[in-house]
Amino acid sequence: MKLLLIGGGAFLGRALLDAACAAGHAVTVFNRGRRRRDWPPGVEWIEGDRRQDLARLAGRHWDAVADTCGYLPPEVAASAAALRGCGRYLFVSSVSAYAALDRPGLDETAALASAASVAPDDADLAHYGAQKAACEAAVQAVFGDRSQVVRPGLIVGPGDPTGRASHWPWRLAEGGRTVAPDAPAATLQCIDVRDLAAWMLRLLERPGGGCWNATGPSIGWADWLAACAAAVRAQGGTPAEVVAVPEAALEAAGVAPWSGLPLWIPSTAPNAAGFMAVSRARALADGLVTRPAADTAADILRLDPAGPGDPRRAGRISAAQEAALLGRD
Repeated sequence: MKLLLIGGGAFLGRALLDAACAAGHAVTVFNRGRRRRDWPPGVEWIEGDRRQDLARLAGRHWDAVADTCGYLPPEVAASAAALRGCGRYLFVSSVSAYAALDRPGLDETAALASAASVAPDDADLAHYGAQKAACEAAVQAVFGDRSQVVRPGLIVGPGDPTGRASHWPWRLAEGGRTVAPDAPAATLQCIDVRDLAAWMLRLLERPGGGCWNATGPSIGWADWLAACAAAVRAQGGTPAEVVAVPEAALEAAGVAPWSGLPLWIPSTAPNAAGFMAVSRARALADGLVTRPAADTAADILRLDPAGPGDPRRAGRISAAQEAALLGRD
């Protein structure tokens, strides 16, 4: 297969590039070279910015296109139009594209967010979901039933530039005592970047289109923390003791949800019930396979360790906040 990868320099794009090369496909990457300029043998790199350099792709044909980094609808629309002669176009969207995530089990037929009141070139992340939904429509308008729309949940694993899920194996590996939300009814739902990339490649290898949620199974906080603790023990360490703290106490201590205490969404938040509990039945039926959370946690520690000074750990719950919350015992 001749594959054009728009992006390919970081995280999901890099994982998809690795999977495609391992499968023996002929890969061309088109990007600005800001994250990466060294490419595996045999990979063709076309340096360019989709906002102004799409002419560099003119006259070329690829069996499939994978767009892992599109966000602004005019740019994605222009990319799709320039590549309309290619076999199919896979666009990476997000479960955030849904209009509401206020209940578990949303499938691909759920209503999408509207970008009607959002400027097409508005890159504010407050409009992330709506802009992703508009990008989906732009691709579908050009490629029709040759469009493949993948809506991932939270993507995790070694190399995650956000360090969200990685915070937990990293912190537990440091030992001592730490805190987690006392939220027994909450669910966490993530997908290892390598599993997502491998499955997306299988979609690209076959003709036809569709739309899929792509994420792992929903698990509880206790399951995730146990997986992280097991990963620490597997490396010969003693995991930190985790103390469950009521959400009200976390909020009173000024701990920021999602950023300060990664993966925590307060139970009162509008999207708490559904963001990490979407249906993945269609993806499973089409071959998605995901590894256990413990395997991902172990590989984060083995392949992507990060000390306290790692920039991905900036803005997390502070030692002082931890101590104050632990002093409640």
